Amino acid sequence: MARIIRPEQATQLRFLLEQPEEVLIEFCKLAIEYINSGINEKKCTVAAKKLSSTYDTVRGALEALVALLIDSTKMAVSEREFYAVLQTSLENIHEKQCEILWQFITSKRNLVDNVLRASCQDELYFRDLEWRIEGRIASRSLRSQATPVIKMKFHLDTECVSEYREKLHSVPVDGSEGANAKMQDHTLREVLAETDPTMLQHMIQVLEQALLEARTRRVRNYAKPVQS
Repeated sequence: MARIIRPEQATQLRFLLEQPEEVLIEFCKLAIEYINSGINEKKCTVAAKKLSSTYDTVRGALEALVALLIDSTKMAVSEREFYAVLQTSLENIHEKQCEILWQFITSKRNLVDNVLRASCQDELYFRDLEWRIEGRIASRSLRSQATPVIKMKFHLDTECVSEYREKLHSVPVDGSEGANAKMQDHTLREVLAETDPTMLQHMIQVLEQALLEARTRRVRNYAKPVQS
């Protein structure tokens, strides 16, 4: 089962569940406004006074509601999974409150998808890697064994391009070398790094573990709406 509600988040959401259903609906509207234009401090202050609470409590509940919307969209949870998560994390939640939250999630999924895609436009994607090993010439003056250095040049791109569709140094066949070169200069990035064999081995272990986790169902559910 997807874990989309953390303990601290559950505590903040319980504040909303203690209020009338009309308050929960209004907070859903505030959550959409939060995503579109950020926190509205004036409305949060007014809500805190009406509910005889504090600004921090109201803001925490609102942010927990926004996180619930984003995480549910990212993981593409089904209605059955969503209800099960609510019943597990929020023990005393009523069926009507579950319906309000589910309607809130499903009605704004397209909006959240668009926001997530827009926020990922500047992310860098791996394209190619160059590397070489540098070592020192042996010398009796050295008191310890010289450690070789591995130098790497990462070729990254702000445009996600499949390695099977286009290679980094592919030559266009339509005679548009100038335009393609200009586009690559705009999107391509190069990052230089160097490390030692011990750290390189640790990096390889971390990446291999990440690849294993990427095959799990939970990660696939998380990545599916972002990649679509």
